[in-house]
Amino acid sequence: MNKILTRNSLLAIIIVLFFSLTITPNSVFAAESNTDLVNLQILTINDFHGALIENGKNPGAAKMAQCLKDMKAQNPSGTLILSAGDMFQGSPDSNLSYGKTVVTVMNQIGFDAMAIGNHEFDWGISTLKARISQAKFPYLSANISVKSTGKSADFAKPYVFFERSGVKIAVIGLTTPETAYKSSAKITSPYTFDDPAKIVNELVPVLKKQGADIIIVLSHMGSFMDKDTGEITGEASDLARNTHGLDAIASAHSHQIVYGTVNHVPIVQAGYFGRAVGTINISFDRNTKQVVQASATTTPLPYAGLTPDLQVKAIVEQAQTEIAPVKNAVLGSTVIELSHDRDAQQLSLLGQLTADVMREATHADMAFENAGGIRTDIPAGNITMGNLYEVFPFDNTLFTIEMTGAQVMKVLQHGIMNSNIGMVQFSGIKVVYAEDKPTTERIAVTLLDGSPLDLTKNYKVVTNDFMATGGDNFTMFKEGKNPFDTYLPLRDVFAAAIKKLKLIDIKSDDRFIQSKPAFTITLPIAA
Repeated sequence: MNKILTRNSLLAIIIVLFFSLTITPNSVFAAESNTDLVNLQILTINDFHGALIENGKNPGAAKMAQCLKDMKAQNPSGTLILSAGDMFQGSPDSNLSYGKTVVTVMNQIGFDAMAIGNHEFDWGISTLKARISQAKFPYLSANISVKSTGKSADFAKPYVFFERSGVKIAVIGLTTPETAYKSSAKITSPYTFDDPAKIVNELVPVLKKQGADIIIVLSHMGSFMDKDTGEITGEASDLARNTHGLDAIASAHSHQIVYGTVNHVPIVQAGYFGRAVGTINISFDRNTKQVVQASATTTPLPYAGLTPDLQVKAIVEQAQTEIAPVKNAVLGSTVIELSHDRDAQQLSLLGQLTADVMREATHADMAFENAGGIRTDIPAGNITMGNLYEVFPFDNTLFTIEMTGAQVMKVLQHGIMNSNIGMVQFSGIKVVYAEDKPTTERIAVTLLDGSPLDLTKNYKVVTNDFMATGGDNFTMFKEGKNPFDTYLPLRDVFAAAIKKLKLIDIKSDDRFIQSKPAFTITLPIAA
């Protein structure tokens, strides 16, 4: 009996050893593989535009902060929090402190880096440098160089390295080349905004040599996603197609919700005003030094149950107390909403009033204001200085120029027929636009007294300093004579006009008439 048991025991031992040799190693390898696999999450915010206060669909900085902190808590050692730019400009809550409050909030949240967007230039390089000095995180852009020297701009780092969960991550910053004409030339003219793809292809091998396991582009560059097909287009998409070695791209600038892949590269954009958080999830095998999986998603805000972060809430409330005397000052009132859509191909009530105010303030023959220089509506009721900081956030000044009628026609052709910049708002003339005529014959212009625009005569024109220096590609203003910057801020001139009027009750007039092609019906010929 003992012999039988011994043989059975021996047989059991052999069976156990067999399965140990055939099964256990695979389990061990799987465990080792799991150990080597690192999960990383890149959280992104873009185009916040100073939306510090919770208002309608805007969650406000305190709720945005809580969301980011909650998401980071799920993977504290493997998370980066990044901004893709345009964080400051756009609200009185931020503008009155020139973005200082936003940076204070970002420091408290723990942002790791920020790309420089086109609107970071709006208050000048000295203000940008002040915000950079205030920040506890680097500002990135690898494609901004100084024209006179060819060297990189001294206020931006081209890239930065981070280590998360033992993985070395390189983040390259990029700024849209559109900055050259979408920001004031007075500020951006000393710089070039180089081809992003060229810069990235030069940097990737450099970063690999420095030990980068993962390379991410943090860009203030636009992207768009087709809701039906999921196809991604735009600057960020072009970058993914024309570069090699990138593991992910954070996009911005176009204020879109975007998530997906192009050329196997995840791309994400999280809308605007903090209404969403973008997430790039990356699984990296430390053993093979390869990205095993990467994907992009967005999380909408605010979601149910999200509460404000108390520290950020206190920062915002303190800032509100400091700016209240200016922000809440009542200038006058309006009977109706003064509407404006900066993307529309039409005049707006607010655009007409703005151009009228500009013309009257400078005693000009005609006035022109770019559609994008007016950022939002003024609701019916009291008009506060805070409203005007939202409407005119760019500190533009009035600029007079002597221009011929022919040059004025170029302004109208570009400002009416270019759908990418919205329609130019004007005063002092009447325009008939006929879509069914040849391009050079579509626009007919008369002055307020009914006389036709004289192509050879000189007229006094007022615009803003952004347009006068070629902004939105209105280069024809630079062809005029005797350019003169009045240094009168448009916002202040408009405020003075509201105070004088006290009550606004206006209607749209006939200064712009669009003559569309006649609709005809062709009847079948009777048999």
